[in-house]
Amino acid sequence: MKAIAKMKEGYKHFQEHYFQKHRDNFEKFVKHGQSPRTLLISCSDSRVDPTLILGSEPGEVFAVRNVGNLVPPHENDPTHYHGVSSALEYGVKVLNVENIMIMGHAHCGAIQAAIDTEHDPEKLGTEFVHHWVDIAHEAFRNPCCCKESINSGKRIPQEIEQASIVNSMNNLMTYKFVADRVASKELKIYGLHFDLETGELTAYDRKTGEFGPL
Repeated sequence: MKAIAKMKEGYKHFQEHYFQKHRDNFEKFVKHGQSPRTLLISCSDSRVDPTLILGSEPGEVFAVRNVGNLVPPHENDPTHYHGVSSALEYGVKVLNVENIMIMGHAHCGAIQAAIDTEHDPEKLGTEFVHHWVDIAHEAFRNPCCCKESINSGKRIPQEIEQASIVNSMNNLMTYKFVADRVASKELKIYGLHFDLETGELTAYDRKTGEFGPL
């Protein structure tokens, strides 16, 4: 109950201070709707808050958080639910975002799960997680970053985290509405990796095929 009590106190502080101070902005959101310029796909990990890291305010980012900040490839399958795909479609086709950012992070449990289940899908004993992180296994099958270590069979978590980000960036391009916007230079795609130990945020450079300073 301590966690819930803390949240209640946090809400009271928000209501009495932040909301009152920014009330005009919220009234504008109600009247005019949202117009974020960036769609951000990040991990559900409780230790990594993308709006805190990037200093974003309400209304600036259309946020999608999932286990492992993964983007599945496009599937023409109306019989299943597509949470990430529908958010992606809404952000690009309805909100007309100008940027898509995928933010991964160090010590990611989802990527460790992908490593652990590479040869044994049942190892985790989960019903859903091992199926979901199979998206990250594509980085093993078709290395798109840190090729040398991946091809050698070494599964260094940070390198797999980065490779998975690039894999998800590539998966974005399997959606025609994304690929068309990128081709017309109306949309840009970025890959970011956050280091929990140093607080450093690095970005993927397509020219070098590596992650480096912003």
